[in-house]
Amino acid sequence: MIKSSFISLESPSKWKEALKGIKHSFAHTWENCYAMNLTTGYNTYLYCFEKDNIKILCPIAEREYNGYKDIVTPYGFSGFTGSEDYSDFKNHWKEFVEERNYVCGYISLNPVLQNSSYFFNKDSFSSASLYFIDLKLSLTELFENLDANRRRQIKNYRKIEASFVYDQKILADFFIDNYYNFLKRINASSINYFSKETLEYICSLENVFMVGAGENNKIEAVYIFGYTQYIGDCLFNISTFEGREYTTPLLWCGLKYFRSKKIPVMSLGGGSKNDDSIDKSKQRFGSYRLPFVNLKQVYNSNVYKKLCDEKGVDAFDRTGYFPEYRKN
Repeated sequence: MIKSSFISLESPSKWKEALKGIKHSFAHTWENCYAMNLTTGYNTYLYCFEKDNIKILCPIAEREYNGYKDIVTPYGFSGFTGSEDYSDFKNHWKEFVEERNYVCGYISLNPVLQNSSYFFNKDSFSSASLYFIDLKLSLTELFENLDANRRRQIKNYRKIEASFVYDQKILADFFIDNYYNFLKRINASSINYFSKETLEYICSLENVFMVGAGENNKIEAVYIFGYTQYIGDCLFNISTFEGREYTTPLLWCGLKYFRSKKIPVMSLGGGSKNDDSIDKSKQRFGSYRLPFVNLKQVYNSNVYKKLCDEKGVDAFDRTGYFPEYRKN
């Protein structure tokens, strides 16, 4: 029997039950999607497809535009994840989105969980990469994989570690008090400007690990990690200008924490495009690179073209921002 359904944010226990036994990232969790909803206000749910022993899941947020709806994966690296290959899923997904009257969808895929049988290749685009560290390696091997500068920063780790702060309230206060000024300083994209409610909620979670550092009992940097049993994610890293020197030791602390919980892989994220400054910084941690694929799917071509024409953009060019009618 084939079943397509969705679980709303009002049913956290059902959401968590649906994810059991399916490899997933922090971005798939009810906690992350609820946190993102506190900023966006988008109607958000976990899409569930089931057939016999096959289960395929994806968190979805609905957005309105001029009386029409499109969909997007909530902030983070999630997308379709499932129990096994199933090439017919593409057709079931097409029926589902058409029944929901969506115009189009922007689905970001987590490279570690990506299954090409779940989508048409023509809908997939990639201009950037994400970086991952294999935590099944020994600490010695992980250290040797670092570039020379990162090894130098880690060499005195035990001495620096003695000054680390783990008090969640102290770290949350520093994080929230400094978050927006930090974004301005680094010219971060507007997508990173989460509400205070989102930041506070993330800092309160059990599946989040926080660590900070500084001198003279003053916090100067904090790193925040989210995780499931399958993947550890670097979520936030902010610091004062002087506190930048703590970034690498704090990341190493997160790496050690994930290894202690036997989490097999750590996601470092990536840059806006291949070989930009952020992308290159991830490479220096001895990580491996996987293409970051985004699905740009059009479900109602007539309405999609109408909205693009009204905005004066090319409805047939999907290589850039998508959906382009939403571009400011």
